[in-house]
Amino acid sequence: MRTRLAPLLAALLACTPVTTDAPPSQPPAPTPAPQPGLPATSAPTPTPTPAPQPAPETLEERNVSKSAGTAGGVTVLWPRIIPREIVDDNRGLASALQQQMKRIVEKHLPGRPIDFRPEPERVCPKAGCAGVSVGLLLSRQNQGCLVIALISRPGVSPTKIVPWVGKVQLRADTVGFREWPESQITVDDYVPCNSLLTTMDAQEPAIAAALQAAAQ
Repeated sequence: MRTRLAPLLAALLACTPVTTDAPPSQPPAPTPAPQPGLPATSAPTPTPTPAPQPAPETLEERNVSKSAGTAGGVTVLWPRIIPREIVDDNRGLASALQQQMKRIVEKHLPGRPIDFRPEPERVCPKAGCAGVSVGLLLSRQNQGCLVIALISRPGVSPTKIVPWVGKVQLRADTVGFREWPESQITVDDYVPCNSLLTTMDAQEPAIAAALQAAAQ
Protein backbone atom coordinates (compact mmCIF):
# COMPACT_ATOMS: atom_id res chain seq x y z
CA MET A 1 0.00 0.00 0.00
CA ARG A 2 2.79 2.39 0.79
CA THR A 3 4.31 1.82 -2.56
CA ARG A 4 0.98 2.74 -4.32
CA LEU A 5 0.18 5.84 -2.24
CA ALA A 6 3.50 7.51 -2.81
CA PRO A 7 3.13 7.84 -6.58
CA LEU A 8 -0.49 8.97 -6.11
CA LEU A 9 0.49 11.73 -3.69
CA ALA A 10 3.25 12.83 -5.98
CA ALA A 11 0.79 13.12 -8.83
CA LEU A 12 -1.69 15.09 -6.76
CA LEU A 13 1.00 17.49 -5.63
CA ALA A 14 2.05 18.02 -9.21
CA CYS A 15 -1.50 18.98 -10.22
CA THR A 16 -2.09 21.42 -7.34
CA PRO A 17 -1.25 25.03 -8.25
CA VAL A 18 1.50 26.54 -6.23
CA THR A 19 0.58 29.81 -4.50
CA THR A 20 2.78 32.28 -2.76
CA ASP A 21 1.73 34.63 -0.01
CA ALA A 22 1.55 38.13 -1.55
CA PRO A 23 1.38 41.12 0.70
CA PRO A 24 -2.12 42.59 0.92
CA SER A 25 -2.77 45.32 -1.62
CA GLN A 26 -2.79 48.87 -0.20
CA PRO A 27 -5.95 50.91 -0.68
CA PRO A 28 -5.41 53.99 -2.97
CA ALA A 29 -4.37 57.15 -1.18
CA PRO A 30 -7.30 59.50 -0.73
CA THR A 31 -7.38 62.52 -3.05
CA PRO A 32 -6.80 65.63 -0.94
CA ALA A 33 -9.88 67.85 -0.74
CA PRO A 34 -9.51 71.21 -2.51
CA GLN A 35 -8.57 73.96 -0.15
CA PRO A 36 -10.74 77.08 -0.11
CA GLY A 37 -8.97 80.03 -1.72
CA LEU A 38 -9.50 83.74 -2.22
CA PRO A 39 -11.52 84.81 -5.27
CA ALA A 40 -9.44 86.00 -8.17
CA THR A 41 -9.18 89.79 -8.45
CA SER A 42 -7.99 91.96 -11.30
CA ALA A 43 -5.03 94.28 -10.89
CA PRO A 44 -5.99 97.74 -9.60
CA THR A 45 -6.51 100.34 -12.30
CA PRO A 46 -3.81 103.00 -12.01
CA THR A 47 -5.12 106.45 -11.14
CA PRO A 48 -4.47 108.81 -14.07
CA THR A 49 -2.22 111.74 -13.29
CA PRO A 50 -4.23 114.95 -13.62
CA ALA A 51 -3.04 117.33 -16.29
CA PRO A 52 -1.27 120.38 -14.91
CA GLN A 53 -3.58 123.36 -14.60
CA PRO A 54 -2.54 126.66 -16.14
CA ALA A 55 -1.61 129.37 -13.69
CA PRO A 56 -4.38 131.91 -13.13
CA GLU A 57 -4.09 135.08 -15.15
CA THR A 58 -2.62 138.12 -13.49
CA LEU A 59 -4.57 141.38 -13.46
CA GLU A 60 -2.45 142.77 -16.29
CA GLU A 61 -2.88 139.61 -18.40
CA ARG A 62 -6.66 139.85 -18.08
CA ASN A 63 -6.49 143.38 -19.51
CA VAL A 64 -4.93 142.14 -22.76
CA SER A 65 -7.26 141.62 -25.72
CA LYS A 66 -7.88 137.94 -26.51
CA SER A 67 -8.11 138.95 -30.19
CA ALA A 68 -5.64 140.82 -32.36
CA GLY A 69 -8.46 142.00 -34.61
CA THR A 70 -8.45 141.94 -38.41
CA ALA A 71 -5.93 143.39 -40.82
CA GLY A 72 -7.55 146.46 -42.35
CA GLY A 73 -10.06 146.64 -39.51
CA VAL A 74 -10.33 148.55 -36.24
CA THR A 75 -10.14 147.15 -32.70
CA VAL A 76 -12.17 149.22 -30.23
CA LEU A 77 -10.76 148.41 -26.80
CA TRP A 78 -12.45 148.63 -23.41
CA PRO A 79 -11.71 152.00 -21.69
CA ARG A 80 -9.07 152.29 -19.00
CA ILE A 81 -10.57 153.83 -15.84
CA ILE A 82 -8.43 155.66 -13.27
CA PRO A 83 -8.10 155.65 -10.37
CA ARG A 84 -8.77 151.93 -9.97
CA GLU A 85 -10.98 152.52 -6.95
CA ILE A 86 -13.73 154.06 -9.12
CA VAL A 87 -13.93 151.22 -11.68
CA ASP A 88 -17.00 149.53 -10.21
CA ASP A 89 -19.01 152.76 -10.10
CA ASN A 90 -18.16 153.82 -13.67
CA ARG A 91 -18.62 150.71 -15.81
CA GLY A 92 -21.84 152.07 -17.29
CA LEU A 93 -20.18 155.34 -18.30
CA ALA A 94 -17.18 153.49 -19.76
CA SER A 95 -19.49 151.28 -21.83
CA ALA A 96 -21.35 154.34 -23.18
CA LEU A 97 -18.04 155.97 -24.16
CA GLN A 98 -16.90 152.81 -25.95
CA GLN A 99 -20.16 152.69 -27.89
CA GLN A 100 -19.77 156.35 -28.85
CA MET A 101 -16.23 155.70 -30.09
CA LYS A 102 -17.53 152.81 -32.18
CA ARG A 103 -20.01 155.16 -33.86
CA ILE A 104 -17.22 157.63 -34.64
CA VAL A 105 -15.11 154.84 -36.19
CA GLU A 106 -18.06 153.70 -38.32
CA LYS A 107 -18.60 157.29 -39.45
CA HIS A 108 -15.02 158.17 -40.35
CA LEU A 109 -13.67 154.76 -41.40
CA PRO A 110 -16.77 153.35 -43.09
CA GLY A 111 -16.81 149.73 -44.19
CA ARG A 112 -13.95 148.65 -41.94
CA PRO A 113 -14.57 145.54 -39.81
CA ILE A 114 -14.73 146.44 -36.13
CA ASP A 115 -13.56 144.15 -33.33
CA PHE A 116 -15.41 145.42 -30.24
CA ARG A 117 -13.59 144.13 -27.15
CA PRO A 118 -15.36 143.38 -23.85
CA GLU A 119 -14.32 144.38 -20.34
CA PRO A 120 -11.52 144.28 -19.22
CA GLU A 121 -9.60 143.96 -22.53
CA ARG A 122 -8.05 147.40 -22.89
CA VAL A 123 -4.65 146.79 -24.54
CA CYS A 124 -3.53 144.97 -27.69
CA PRO A 125 -1.55 141.70 -27.48
CA LYS A 126 2.25 141.84 -27.25
CA ALA A 127 2.60 141.65 -31.04
CA GLY A 128 0.12 144.51 -31.45
CA CYS A 129 -3.30 144.54 -33.06
CA ALA A 130 -3.64 143.52 -36.70
CA GLY A 131 -5.47 146.73 -37.61
CA VAL A 132 -5.92 150.18 -36.14
CA SER A 133 -6.59 150.11 -32.40
CA VAL A 134 -8.62 152.66 -30.46
CA GLY A 135 -8.57 152.88 -26.69
CA LEU A 136 -9.92 155.34 -24.15
CA LEU A 137 -8.77 156.77 -20.84
CA LEU A 138 -11.53 157.79 -18.43
CA SER A 139 -10.55 159.70 -15.32
CA ARG A 140 -12.94 161.04 -12.72
CA GLN A 141 -12.60 163.42 -9.79
CA ASN A 142 -15.77 163.77 -7.76
CA GLN A 143 -18.37 164.86 -10.33
CA GLY A 144 -15.84 165.89 -12.96
CA CYS A 145 -14.74 163.65 -15.83
CA LEU A 146 -11.91 163.59 -18.35
CA VAL A 147 -11.76 161.44 -21.49
CA ILE A 148 -8.73 160.85 -23.72
CA ALA A 149 -8.75 158.90 -27.00
CA LEU A 150 -5.76 156.59 -27.65
CA ILE A 151 -5.23 155.69 -31.30
CA SER A 152 -2.52 153.42 -32.74
CA ARG A 153 -1.46 152.12 -36.13
CA PRO A 154 -1.35 148.33 -36.66
CA GLY A 155 1.38 146.31 -34.94
CA VAL A 156 3.74 147.44 -32.21
CA SER A 157 3.20 151.16 -32.74
CA PRO A 158 3.26 154.31 -30.59
CA THR A 159 -0.07 155.54 -29.28
CA LYS A 160 -1.45 158.92 -30.32
CA ILE A 161 -3.00 160.87 -27.40
CA VAL A 162 -6.07 162.85 -28.47
CA PRO A 163 -7.93 164.87 -25.80
CA TRP A 164 -11.66 164.26 -26.17
CA VAL A 165 -13.45 165.78 -23.16
CA GLY A 166 -11.80 168.09 -20.63
CA LYS A 167 -8.85 170.46 -20.76
CA VAL A 168 -5.33 169.06 -20.58
CA GLN A 169 -1.75 169.93 -21.38
CA LEU A 170 0.36 167.29 -23.15
CA ARG A 171 4.07 166.97 -22.55
CA ALA A 172 4.10 164.73 -25.61
CA ASP A 173 1.24 163.69 -27.88
CA THR A 174 2.40 160.08 -28.16
CA VAL A 175 3.54 157.31 -25.80
CA GLY A 176 5.24 154.02 -26.53
CA PHE A 177 3.34 150.84 -27.32
CA ARG A 178 1.25 149.75 -24.29
CA GLU A 179 2.65 152.55 -22.11
CA TRP A 180 0.37 154.50 -19.79
CA PRO A 181 -0.59 157.87 -21.34
CA GLU A 182 -1.17 159.72 -18.06
CA SER A 183 2.60 160.16 -17.70
CA GLN A 184 2.30 162.76 -20.50
CA ILE A 185 -0.90 164.49 -19.31
CA THR A 186 -1.50 167.41 -16.99
CA VAL A 187 -5.18 168.05 -16.25
CA ASP A 188 -6.33 171.67 -16.30
CA ASP A 189 -10.05 171.14 -15.97
CA TYR A 190 -12.66 168.38 -15.79
CA VAL A 191 -16.10 168.43 -17.42
CA PRO A 192 -19.26 167.62 -15.40
CA CYS A 193 -19.81 163.88 -15.84
CA ASN A 194 -23.58 164.27 -16.30
CA SER A 195 -22.98 166.32 -19.47
CA LEU A 196 -20.11 164.23 -20.78
CA LEU A 197 -21.86 162.59 -23.72
CA THR A 198 -23.30 165.90 -24.94
CA THR A 199 -20.01 167.87 -24.89
CA MET A 200 -17.72 165.56 -26.83
CA ASP A 201 -18.65 166.66 -30.35
CA ALA A 202 -16.19 169.58 -30.35
CA GLN A 203 -13.17 167.27 -30.47
CA GLU A 204 -14.57 164.78 -32.96
CA PRO A 205 -12.64 166.30 -35.92
CA ALA A 206 -9.34 165.74 -34.08
CA ILE A 207 -10.28 162.11 -33.38
CA ALA A 208 -11.36 161.62 -36.99
CA ALA A 209 -8.03 162.96 -38.27
CA ALA A 210 -6.08 160.64 -35.96
CA LEU A 211 -8.15 157.64 -37.08
CA GLN A 212 -7.60 158.37 -40.76
CA ALA A 213 -3.87 158.91 -40.26
CA ALA A 214 -3.54 155.57 -38.39
CA ALA A 215 -5.46 153.76 -41.12
CA GLN A 216 -3.21 154.94 -43.98
